[in-house]
Amino acid sequence: MKICIIYHSETGNTHHVAQHIASAFDAQLVEVTDTASYNRLTRFFVLCKMARCEEKTLIEPASVDISGYDLIVFGSPVWAFKPTPVIHAIIDGLKGCMGKPAVAFLTHGGRPGQSDETFKKWIEERGMVPVAITDIHCTDIENEKTTKDLIALVQSSIKV
Repeated sequence: MKICIIYHSETGNTHHVAQHIASAFDAQLVEVTDTASYNRLTRFFVLCKMARCEEKTLIEPASVDISGYDLIVFGSPVWAFKPTPVIHAIIDGLKGCMGKPAVAFLTHGGRPGQSDETFKKWIEERGMVPVAITDIHCTDIENEKTTKDLIALVQSSIKV
């Protein structure tokens, strides 16, 4: 079973969770970054507004071919109760995604809001099958039980 983990991380929390999953399954990690230029003082506010409006931004890599993978795992922080414009852009730019099962996790410091529903909608719009979507509060990033539960969630998705 080949697993690809595609994620966006600003503070390192989502990256940390993605690494835990990758080590448990020897999965391929693909970090997606924002390449758009924003004013340093307004970057966060602009990107939160974009997240809330479900917009996309310029990213690197701009596209990923996932045709050779059996399961796709997405990871994103929550901004303004939605996944980030970066993860939205990469989902839109995927190649070979039709019919692929997908798992998504969200990291947040407050509440996930509509992130689960939004992730599910984006995954389905690209022809993938959402198998599981979960969220992790920043206080649980290092929690051993949370990590085990997430790994079990991914493991159960493999059997689908």
